[in-house]
Amino acid sequence: MDQESERKLRELRLNLAEVCLEGRVERIAQLCRSPAGDAIMTMINSGVRHLAMTKGDQAVAERCHRILSVEHDVGRKVSAYLALSLFTPPQSIERAFDIVDVPTPLLCTVVKVLLAVPMFFTREGARRRALAHVEATIAEVHKAVMVIDEFEFRREVLAGFMDGYVISSIYGEDVPLRALAQRRGDLIRKYLEIHDLAQDVIPGPRLGTETTVRVGVLCPGTISETAAMRGHLFGLDRSVFQVIAFVPDEAATSVSAGFEDVADDFIALPVSDIPAAAKIIAQEDLDVLIAGANITNTCKFPWTLLMAQRLARLQVAMHCSNLTTGLASVDLFINGKLNEPDDAQDDYTEELALVPGSSNHYVFGGKAVTPETLTRERIGVPDAALLLATGANYFKIGPELLTTWARILEAVPTAHLVMYPFNPNWTTHYPHKDGFLRFVQERFAERGIGVDRLHVLESQSSRAPLLGVLKLADLYLDSFPYSGAVSLLDPLSVGCPPVVREGHTARCRQSAALLKEIGLDVLVTRSMEDYVTVVKRLLTDHSLRREIADAVKEISRTAQLGAKGIGGTVGDVLLAALKKKLKTQAL
Repeated sequence: MDQESERKLRELRLNLAEVCLEGRVERIAQLCRSPAGDAIMTMINSGVRHLAMTKGDQAVAERCHRILSVEHDVGRKVSAYLALSLFTPPQSIERAFDIVDVPTPLLCTVVKVLLAVPMFFTREGARRRALAHVEATIAEVHKAVMVIDEFEFRREVLAGFMDGYVISSIYGEDVPLRALAQRRGDLIRKYLEIHDLAQDVIPGPRLGTETTVRVGVLCPGTISETAAMRGHLFGLDRSVFQVIAFVPDEAATSVSAGFEDVADDFIALPVSDIPAAAKIIAQEDLDVLIAGANITNTCKFPWTLLMAQRLARLQVAMHCSNLTTGLASVDLFINGKLNEPDDAQDDYTEELALVPGSSNHYVFGGKAVTPETLTRERIGVPDAALLLATGANYFKIGPELLTTWARILEAVPTAHLVMYPFNPNWTTHYPHKDGFLRFVQERFAERGIGVDRLHVLESQSSRAPLLGVLKLADLYLDSFPYSGAVSLLDPLSVGCPPVVREGHTARCRQSAALLKEIGLDVLVTRSMEDYVTVVKRLLTDHSLRREIADAVKEISRTAQLGAKGIGGTVGDVLLAALKKKLKTQAL
């Protein structure tokens, strides 16, 4: 952002804050319901809160704090809160009012603002505090919606919740999220009901003569999700299972291309018309319906809205969802035994079924990607340098992780780090990218690491250049607490040893599960200190590093990473779960 753009943005923020501080509810509501979009949320999403506050900004923020602390009129308090939210993230504000007391015209915006946590965090512990704030907010929203039986109130609160709930930046914390997911599931269901969107069916009993199990898959859209679903379905006994792939009508051709050798039939769904899509699925008389994409992160994703309804006898989530769905209509969650701790069932609202080994099996469609031929000179790294690489995503990179990497570079002065955090599989738009990159540079500078030792790649349209970089790298640094999954296949495929840290919850054990399954336990650490120690030792011991790299190459070759599916095992799990479900329904 250039200086002139920043000046105009600051000016617009001050003007909007002054409008809020006037306390005229209808005027604020007009700004929030403008055809051009919600003015307050547009300003928050601009990244303006990442700009350092001027004296003028601080003066306005202090006025807001005074109103929140001494004002008795709820409308004034709410107005001041909205003004303050333009300068401060919600987890840092003492709200001083309850959602049930918010004037109805402002309910939708207030809920969205309450959920508008930052996309990245610059202070240690901030992400955990933001997650706790969202959990508390959803608990309050849940209680209000379930208790207050007023249509307009419910409609406005649920509208804010459905639009505002996005937890990409916070669900990487290594804590149980079952309660949050379950409340989210209840609220999504309530939204469907009050808008008459639910088209639940009660599947009839299976005929005794039926020998084929009809499986519907809500097809994924990203490359990584497609590879994961292919990995789970490859090897499925096609004499027993008939696979119907449901694809979004807006991208039916491109999505179908990734599933042509897995599915028996394709059906396009009108994803802009959820009731119509639900009816099409229900008409297929499915035994099993599988969510082939992440349905846990937001609320209005079509596959989430469809899985929140009863459309098949057995409804299943798998590896693509990063935590329990919380949806009462999802019966089963399939994961790998190595991916879960011993007390894993406690984290799920679904019945948890574990396949042997890990669930990190990915089968890519099309031809294998050939690494692009690169040189260190081309990416700005000296030939004599030790090169570390990481594909940890923008949303996974917090201050604690950056400090860990900076400690490693500080201890090994010849080391450089290349990062490619803007994976298009997560999103096509990374908000506040400039602020994020400044923060990364500042965190490394605190340890005396110059910008010349840090190399950040933009989003790539192909994996080829990333594989080219990884062929040059000495080690790969995985993220924590939220670990990598399919991204770990790239360094393994070119013999670049990855160092990972194992956490407790499934999303924090993915990389460890994959390495353990293929016999690379030596690269799995269990604490931040162990992680630093292992990386430093491998960087400073050339012989050991070469030995490990050779082992990685051999294991990757023999393990056929990216080529083997676990459909046979998954099929057994589906048959057992379906039999159990049908028996329960018959009682």
